Amino acid sequence: MTTKEELLAAFEQFLEDDPGGMEAGPQVGLAQLFAELAALKTEVRTEARQFKSALENFTSVLESHEREREEYAKALKKAGEETLKPVLLELVDLRDRQAAGLKALEKLRPGFIKRLLFKRKRQLYESIYAGQSLTLDRFDQMLTSHGIQPVAAEGRPFDPNLMRVAEVVHRKKLEDGIVVSELRRGYLWHGKVLRLAEVKVNKL
Repeated sequence: MTTKEELLAAFEQFLEDDPGGMEAGPQVGLAQLFAELAALKTEVRTEARQFKSALENFTSVLESHEREREEYAKALKKAGEETLKPVLLELVDLRDRQAAGLKALEKLRPGFIKRLLFKRKRQLYESIYAGQSLTLDRFDQMLTSHGIQPVAAEGRPFDPNLMRVAEVVHRKKLEDGIVVSELRRGYLWHGKVLRLAEVKVNKL
């Protein structure tokens, strides 16, 4: 028997002794691979669900913190406004008293003859008047710097959001609901009502 024949005989004998041996290894390896892939897929899905849940929780916490921050900012602003409002009301009241004093001072302005006869009194009057006018201007500048503006009322239709009727008159020459005069000036603070204007309104 030649060497070639011996090798073929040995190979045939090997197949007869373990006919499934050549296929069992690869089949077992492939099954194991599929099992590992299935386990990995399950693990990935589990981790994906956990990540999604964690992300949703994080987003929820973040949104909750943002809402709390906004609510805190609003509460802080409201507290600041409530604290400052009485001070501003006192400030506009002082301004109005200053304006009323200046108006009364104008009525005391000396006539032409008195100005000629009492030069010293005229000079004193003019000095006081100039000082009071300057003080009133400073009041107005201070109010403007804090976002406070007067309500325009006289000659306009009555607005219940900005005004309060203090007196009613009946003048046929004027339109119904027109503000005839302003008895107490109203003010806005950054566009919101700080104090309602008290007005005299025409009623037909």
